Amino acid sequence: MNRIINCIIIGINIVLIGFVIICSLLPNIVLNVMVTLGGFTIPILLIITTMIVQIKKAKDIQEKSRIRNFWLKILFIIYFLLLITVLFLNNEYRMYVFQNINIFSKEHFEMSNIIPFATIIDYISRLVSNEINAGIVIINFATNLLLFAPMGFFIPMLYSDMIKNIKQFAILMIIITLIVEVLQFITFRGSTDIDDIILNTLGAVIVYIIMKTRFVKKLLKKVIDISE
Repeated sequence: MNRIINCIIIGINIVLIGFVIICSLLPNIVLNVMVTLGGFTIPILLIITTMIVQIKKAKDIQEKSRIRNFWLKILFIIYFLLLITVLFLNNEYRMYVFQNINIFSKEHFEMSNIIPFATIIDYISRLVSNEINAGIVIINFATNLLLFAPMGFFIPMLYSDMIKNIKQFAILMIIITLIVEVLQFITFRGSTDIDDIILNTLGAVIVYIIMKTRFVKKLLKKVIDISE
C-alpha cells in the first residue's frame, strides 16, 4: 500500500515542480520568487505529512528508518531543485543587470566583490545614513542566511557518517557556496560576492548547531522517531 501512495505522491511532486521549472526555462517568462517558492511548498508539505504518517504506522525500527531515509532523500532532491531554480533559472536580477556584458569585461568584474564584509558594511552604512530602505537590507541578509540553511538539517541527517563535526560541515559549505558564486559569475545568473558565501555558510552553520541541541533532538525523536 505504501508503494502505491509513494508513487502517487512522487507523481504529484513531479507535475508541480516540473511545471515551475519548465516555466522558468521558457523564454520571456520570469516567475516571481514567491510564485516559485509556492510551487515547491505544496510538494514539501505533502512529503513531510506522508513521512510522519508512515513512520508512525511502521511496526519496527528498521522500517521506520527506511521510510525516514527515503523521504528525507526525496526532500533533499526537491530542495536541490529549488536552489537551482532560484539561483540559476528564475533570477530576475541577472535578467536585466547582466545584459550585453562580456564575461571578461571590466564591468563584469566591477560588479563582483572579493573583499570580505565589504557589501555587509556598505549595506549597514547606507542604512544608518538613510540611503537605503531597511526592508531591502533585511530581505538581502535574510535571503542569504536562509538560502542554504536547510543544508544544516539535511547533511547531519543523511551524511552524518561523512560529516562528523561542525568544522567539516563549515568547510563543506564554503566549498559549495564558492562553487555557486563561481557558476553565477560564469553564467551571469547573479552578482558574485564573497559576503554571500559568508552569509550562506553562517545560515547553514547556525541550523547545524541548532540540530545538535537537546531540544531539537527530542523534537525529532517525537515527530519522526529519530533517536538521540
